[in-house]
Amino acid sequence: MLDIDLEEALIKKVGGKFALTTLFQRRMVELNRGAPPMVKPDAQDKNLRRIVCREILEDKLVLANREEESHAVAQEKKRIETATEVAPPAPQEDESEIYGSDIKKIKEQRIKELAQLLNPKK
Repeated sequence: MLDIDLEEALIKKVGGKFALTTLFQRRMVELNRGAPPMVKPDAQDKNLRRIVCREILEDKLVLANREEESHAVAQEKKRIETATEVAPPAPQEDESEIYGSDIKKIKEQRIKELAQLLNPKK
């Protein structure tokens, strides 16, 4: 649990409990996936929750506004569209992504192959 004063300071800084929860969750996922902390961790800060608290209090971590986020998304779409105009050649069959429906088909095919291998027709 967080200290009540610390929690209130974080809520004021971010702008609400739900925004704080969202920000905390997103940053904890990033840190768990190996992102480096934006603050220099102390000896006590081995706990990721404390690191995220310090990042928020030191204004290193903020939740983007909807307008800023939509503007950034629009810019990224433009960048992707211009990059796809000069697109690299399509990936080969082996390099392509595999989706859920493809996995199901692959499993079915492998089961058939295994059944044929284990039960050869005489």
